[in-house]
This record gives sequence, structure tokens and C-alpha cells, in this order.
Amino acid sequence: MQRRHVRYRWDRIAALGSTLALLCLLLVAWISPDETDEVELALEHPGGTVASGPIKVPASFPKQQSDISDAKQEPYKEVENEVLPCSCNKGVLRLPKNPYKGHQHAARNLPNSFFVKNDAELRAGKSRGNLVDVTDGRGYHIAPLSHSHALLLPEVKSLLEDMGQAFADELVGTKSDGTVFRVTSLTRTAKQQARLGRRNYNAINGGSTHSYGASFDIAYTDRPNNDADCSTPTRAIQKVLKTFQKSGRILVIPEKNCMHITLRP
Repeated sequence: MQRRHVRYRWDRIAALGSTLALLCLLLVAWISPDETDEVELALEHPGGTVASGPIKVPASFPKQQSDISDAKQEPYKEVENEVLPCSCNKGVLRLPKNPYKGHQHAARNLPNSFFVKNDAELRAGKSRGNLVDVTDGRGYHIAPLSHSHALLLPEVKSLLEDMGQAFADELVGTKSDGTVFRVTSLTRTAKQQARLGRRNYNAINGGSTHSYGASFDIAYTDRPNNDADCSTPTRAIQKVLKTFQKSGRILVIPEKNCMHITLRP
């Protein structure tokens, strides 16, 4: 009985060995050299050392690597340096503040002045010649407008042109030659003023001088390139504003984001 049990055990071991051998042969046949390439890769071991050796990977791997390499070798497109504007506000420029009541009094007493209630009043004023179109000129440019119209009283437009000329003259022969100051707000209807007043505490509901076509805001100076810093155009715009203010031609309110300018009668 015991001998029969021993013979039965060895039969099982032999059968298992045969099965394993067959599986090994099938595995070797399945991994064909024609379907794999050897690529040298560096492997990082848990211990931190690095070793290299032949590792079999799918034949498509080199093509994937080539696609990535081609992408990395695309010509580098150099991005031009952005020319940042120079601020014109009470934090940068030092000018006396003329009380807002003085601005309102001046706006109401200019020769062509009238209160622009709505778009219909705006169109009527333009057709009468009380408001005229304002476009870019020497020394200044008009920013894209969302809460005002590029219109001013004729005499205020003349003031803007004179200030632009004076600013440009200050920069002739300097690295900042060609710099312009940016006008960010001109004539607003009462409706536009009311909407703006909800977000801007400087906008005076019902009595803004912008609603008379008498005022404009200067917020920045824009240089043509980065060859010069902001010091020269900043000094130039301050000199122009101070000169016009001292001569009694303009009233100024230095604000957080801009310089508010009103023509005096």
C-alpha cells in the first residue's frame, strides 16, 4: 500500500514537469524576435542607483519617440517684448486738485455747452455743431471706449489738440519721441453716467462734466518701444498739465486711475 502511494506521487510530479516545459516552449515561440526591438533605456532602481541595459519594448516605440522629438524640434517663435504703458494718476503725478464744483461751473458756462441727457440729445448736439468728432492726433490717441463717445465741445477738442502738440514737442529728440498720451473717457450721456456711477465713485450722477462735453480723462502714456523707461514721458505730461493749469486754461482732478481735465471758460 505504501509503495503504491509513492509511485503515484512521482507520476504527478512528472506530469507537472511536462506541463511546465510545454508552457515554456509556447512562451518562447510567442515572443518572436521579429516583433521586438532592443532599446537602451536607463532604469532607476529603488535604491537610487542608475543602471542601463537592453530592454525589449514594442517595435512601435521608436516611432512614438520620433514623433515627440519632431515636435520638440519645431522652430522657436520669439515673442516680442510687450511695451507696458506708463500711468498718469494721482499716485504718479503731483498737481494741485481743483474742486469739482469749479469743474461743474466751468462746464456749464462754456460757449457751446449743453447737458447731454441721452443718445437723441447727443445726435442733436452733433448735428448743430455743438459736439464734434475726436480722433487720434499728434501726441495723443483715443482708447477704445465703452462708457463714453469720442465727441467733445469744439473748444475742448482744440484744447486736447494743443495739449497733444505740447506733449509731443517735449519728447522730440529723446528716446521717448513718438510717445502719446491715452485719452480713456470723453463725452457721456446721463444714462451712461448713471451706469458708470454704480461702479465708479468718481462718477457724479446727474452732474458730471463729461455729460457737458467739457472734460476728458488721461490715464496713460504709451511708448512706441522699450528703449526708454517711463521717466521721460511722465515728466513731460506733468509739465504740460502743470503749465496749462497754471496759465488758467484747465482745471485738474488727480484721480486714482486717471487725470480728469476740464476746460475753463
